[in-house]
Amino acid sequence: MSGSPKVSAYAGSCPFCGVATKVPHETQEGCIAALREEIGRMRGILANLKPTGVPGAGSPADENHAPSIGLALNKTELH
Repeated sequence: MSGSPKVSAYAGSCPFCGVATKVPHETQEGCIAALREEIGRMRGILANLKPTGVPGAGSPADENHAPSIGLALNKTELH
């Protein structure tokens, strides 16, 4: 046996907070920090969303169908 510790091949999400990570967080503080970082990341993504498929002011919407609304990422703003 060698004296070096085994390196885990863990790649998934923390079993305590659910945030994607290479290793599970060891403390509640670690989970809270990861969740705050994830919230910031998601806010950044949501800030770059633009509505797509929304009819313009001059185009009448079909009275029988609600307009379909989609979202697209502004890829130039993402890191």
